[in-house]
Amino acid sequence: AMVPHAGENSRIFEAVKGLGSTLQDLAPVIGSTRKQAPAAILFDWDSWWASEQDSHPSDRLRYKQEALDWYSAFLDLGIRADIVPVASRFEDYSLVIAPILHVVPEDLAGRLQQYVRGGGHLVTTYFSGIVDENDHAWLGGYPGAFAGLLGIQIEEFGPLPYGIEVGVDSGSSGSLWADRVTVSAEDVEVLYRFTSDDYEDGAAVTRRTVGAGSAGYVATRLGPDGLQPVLRNFAHHAGIEPELPVELAGVVELALRTNGTEDFVFVINRTDAPVDATGVQGTLLVNGTKSVTPKLAPRGVAVLSRSIT
Repeated sequence: AMVPHAGENSRIFEAVKGLGSTLQDLAPVIGSTRKQAPAAILFDWDSWWASEQDSHPSDRLRYKQEALDWYSAFLDLGIRADIVPVASRFEDYSLVIAPILHVVPEDLAGRLQQYVRGGGHLVTTYFSGIVDENDHAWLGGYPGAFAGLLGIQIEEFGPLPYGIEVGVDSGSSGSLWADRVTVSAEDVEVLYRFTSDDYEDGAAVTRRTVGAGSAGYVATRLGPDGLQPVLRNFAHHAGIEPELPVELAGVVELALRTNGTEDFVFVINRTDAPVDATGVQGTLLVNGTKSVTPKLAPRGVAVLSRSIT
């Protein structure tokens, strides 16, 4: 069935043989399991559905896009992040991002508070913590379910008109939304501030140490590029550093599997140009360029193994 009508001397059959050779080279990976990332992005179907209803302050809010922005920022920094549903166990992650977590039942609010107090680092964003599972608003000011944990209060929603942006002293700008944040706890650290006239010196990104962990808030949409310095700050605070050499961060994607004694490193070229990935440590198992070192073809993949120390 793998021999096309054109016969063995054909491009398709050569590709099939190449696949067979690759699978043989990957034999050591059999039986391995995915290695958990150091960070996670919480994904909530209820929040996606509820936050984009047309009766809300902005009809331009896009839940999935905000989550993708954070995931892209992780990729650009060379840090692996898992996507996990809110009902799953997230306590083992050092850093948890909860973008636009609009629907927050009481039990989830309690789990997240316990996660932070136990040493976890939580970051949430604008239009989060607004309602419970019955779409009833959390009272006391926004972000409702998280106001006490974050040590901030917002009196009114902050949707921005189409085409309007606000400057942030990280060197980027925010769009779509900009909350006017009142810091209500003395131990809240303002990491970045707005610079635009109407918002000048207002808190754009905050962090508060709570118990053994911390809780952070991002008051505007920054996009993948604008999130990079913010995420770098939160990740470093959580003890997470890039797993790729500086020159490869954002250029390749990293995926890890393990069998308990060895890690298997998948290095994926995200670009349309060749990439020299020799800075990634390990013994080469698979490389589409037939090189003895991981020099990746455009959109190519290399797989390496390395012993767990």
